[in-house]
Amino acid sequence: MKKIFIAVMLLTSFASFSQESDEDLPKEHEISSNLFDLVVAGSLNLNYERLFEKNQSLFIGVTFFDTYGYYDAGYLKSSNAISLKAAYLIYFSKDKDHEGFFFYPQLKARTGEVVVDEYGYYDFENDIYVEEEFKYDVAGFSAGFGLGHKWAFNNKFTLSATGEIARNLGSFDTDYLENIEGRFGIIFGYRF
Repeated sequence: MKKIFIAVMLLTSFASFSQESDEDLPKEHEISSNLFDLVVAGSLNLNYERLFEKNQSLFIGVTFFDTYGYYDAGYLKSSNAISLKAAYLIYFSKDKDHEGFFFYPQLKARTGEVVVDEYGYYDFENDIYVEEEFKYDVAGFSAGFGLGHKWAFNNKFTLSATGEIARNLGSFDTDYLENIEGRFGIIFGYRF
């Protein structure tokens, strides 16, 4: 019984020591999700950010059920589009660690199609409501930049507000979509 008590005391003291030292270590990783895209466009966004020294970081994000900007957000029927985005974030705060105002250049690759309800009408002859669908391809590459601001809470949780603009590179359906795509973000993250 005495040996068990000593072992528990040693493990407890070791665990508290390792916990204190873990709090003092700078965080190097952050995972996050864009809640704005989830609510407005129904897109599921998962991001990873590797925090480097001198307030810089590498950002990699994947978005499932992606859309082109927020075109047709209210008429979206389905999307099988997936995008992969890479960005290099530069934070301008001299006092805070990976917080405050930031700027980032970005590259994005996307593949897939989006289906929207283009319009609907009532067919009196057959006594039914008819919905016409429109399908368009959003595949392609784009390059652009973004600006944002990040707040950190307890050195674990983050909240960012971002805005970005990108230009499509390559072949694209410009009859329906513009070459310039704008996006916004309210991004919630966790640092470890």
